[in-house]
Amino acid sequence: MTPLLERDVHLFDLDNTLYHPENAILEQIAPRMRSFISNELAISIEESNVLCNSYYQRYGGTIRGIQLHYPSVDLNKFSEFSHQVNLDKVEKATKLKDALHAFKKSRYVFTNSPLPYATRVLKHIDLYDCFDGIFSVELTGYKMKPDPHAFNTICQHFGFEASDAAFYDDQISNISTAKALGMRTILVNRSDIDKHDACYKTEDLPSFVESLIK
Repeated sequence: MTPLLERDVHLFDLDNTLYHPENAILEQIAPRMRSFISNELAISIEESNVLCNSYYQRYGGTIRGIQLHYPSVDLNKFSEFSHQVNLDKVEKATKLKDALHAFKKSRYVFTNSPLPYATRVLKHIDLYDCFDGIFSVELTGYKMKPDPHAFNTICQHFGFEASDAAFYDDQISNISTAKALGMRTILVNRSDIDKHDACYKTEDLPSFVESLIK
């Protein structure tokens, strides 16, 4: 039995993991974040860009930095505005859907994105009914991946140990935290990275999941 099949819980990141980065959804979110922060804080787009990048690197997400440093900003409005993206060109994930339905393990979406956006994307790519639950950024109190708090919180929320889980993500920092906590890790859709500490690596998640079924 492959070590992954010994793990009863499988956690999947959403953005650039369950769909391919070439769909460029995140590329729509970043400028909307910069625009909102520029207007809200009365700073230039250039200054907003520096702020967003700094918070992403430091906290794993811009919204966490805003929460800590600008508590007067309405996080719900910020999140809603930032995630109003166009999904018209994003195709349904038919092959992955079939693989996930045949994969008889507990499956959860573990995302730094807000629940309304995660729900909308999952329904659009036809994967919404493939998972036993969605753990979105609100449930972490915006103390998001790669912070160990997010990983410990999802374990508590759904009632499993980190050593029971496999974790699929496209970010090295998230992979590193998960592995340190005892999860089996799979780096997804990162053909640009050769050196990493993930247990496995794939640029074809549907085929990878299929290989676990056979």
